[in-house]
Amino acid sequence: MTDITEDDIRLRAYALWEADGRLDGSHDVHWLQALRELTEEANAAAGDIPQTPLRTSKLSVVQNEAPIEPVPRKRSKTA
Repeated sequence: MTDITEDDIRLRAYALWEADGRLDGSHDVHWLQALRELTEEANAAAGDIPQTPLRTSKLSVVQNEAPIEPVPRKRSKTA
């Protein structure tokens, strides 16, 4: 993997910021996106496969073996 310099990240983040309409307050997002893109490109060029996924979802898919049955509710007594 080649070394990614801070200047490389800065230039890519600036290009992303310009492409995104120069929005104020989004520097962290563009910096991290630039770092991720440069890392992915460097890994692809070196033929490396990342150990962990670079993008993760907050949603997960769970396969249940049996359907979940609703629990019967007890009726409360009213006065």
